[in-house]
Amino acid sequence: MSLINDALKRASQSDRNRQRETVRKHAPMEPAATPPAPSSSMLAAICVIVALALAAFFFWQWWGARRPVAPVKLETAAAPRPVVRLAAPPRSAPAPAAANAQAAVMPPPAIAPAPAIETALASPAKPVPPPPWPVELKLMGIFFNQANPQALINARTVSVGDEIDGIRVTRIARDQVTVGWNGQSKQLTLE
Repeated sequence: MSLINDALKRASQSDRNRQRETVRKHAPMEPAATPPAPSSSMLAAICVIVALALAAFFFWQWWGARRPVAPVKLETAAAPRPVVRLAAPPRSAPAPAAANAQAAVMPPPAIAPAPAIETALASPAKPVPPPPWPVELKLMGIFFNQANPQALINARTVSVGDEIDGIRVTRIARDQVTVGWNGQSKQLTLE
C-alpha cells in the first residue's frame, strides 16, 4: 500500500507543478501595441513634394500667360494689280557735260499712264466676305464657376471681358466660350 500512496503523492505533485508552469506560461493580458506613428520627416517630405507640385503648376500657368501667342498670318486672295510700264523719255539732242552729269545723278521723272477703270455694271455685285479673324483661337479648357468663370484659350487663362489680340471674351458657359471681334461673334467649343 505504501507504493500506491507514494505513486499518488508523486502524481499530485506533478499536477501541481504542471499548473504552476501553465500559469507561468500565460502572461497576464496587456493592451495591444499601437502601430508606430508616421515620423515627422515622412510628413515633411510629403509636404515638400506637394509644395513643389503646386509651384510647378503655377509656374506653368504664369509662363503660358507671359508668352505672347504668335499671330497666325492668314493669306487672302488679293485682286491682281495692273502692270504699269513706264515709257522711255524722248531722246533729244546731246546736252552739255554739266547737264549730262546732272542727268546721271537725277533720273528724269517718268509719267505713268492712268490704269483703265472698268465698270462692273454688267455683273451682279458679290457679297463682301467679312474680314478674317486676326488669330486662330483654340479653347483648351473651361474652369466654370458661377461667380468667376475662366477659360484657357491659346494657353492663356482669361475671364469675361479679357482680350486676346483684340478679340474680346464675351461669355463663358459650361461647355462653350463666346468671343467677339469687329462686330462678329464666334462660339468656341472644347475639342
